Amino acid sequence: MRSSSIARALLLGGDASLSSLLRDVLAELGIALESGAPAGGCPDLVLVHVERGESLQRRLQRARELSPQRPIIALVPFADERLMGLALRLGARDCFALGRPLGELRRVLLAHVPGHPSSVFISPGGAVPPSTESPHD
Repeated sequence: MRSSSIARALLLGGDASLSSLLRDVLAELGIALESGAPAGGCPDLVLVHVERGESLQRRLQRARELSPQRPIIALVPFADERLMGLALRLGARDCFALGRPLGELRRVLLAHVPGHPSSVFISPGGAVPPSTESPHD
């Protein structure tokens, strides 16, 4: 069981600003972010930042080389349906359009980190605790 170890994500592409933003979001989820080559073993997921379709295939191939059995999530600069569809056809497990709410990014990330304990605390639409039945109407 992975619950005692920290989940790791690898970022391919992107600049220092994107890396900093992702590092903050991932840290909130208990996931460490690495850039470049993974530091020992395969990461739990790979984030691939692409701005144009030309670099997509090359970056996805590199992600598969570094972490062949782990999910790959493509980060695109805006909701470009063509680029997102291409990423999925080329092997990305999911896509996220940068500029969308960070809550959506958190849900996408947690959906692809198998067995990550934080996923039980993330609820779509905000954190609303479950209610118990009340005898009153």
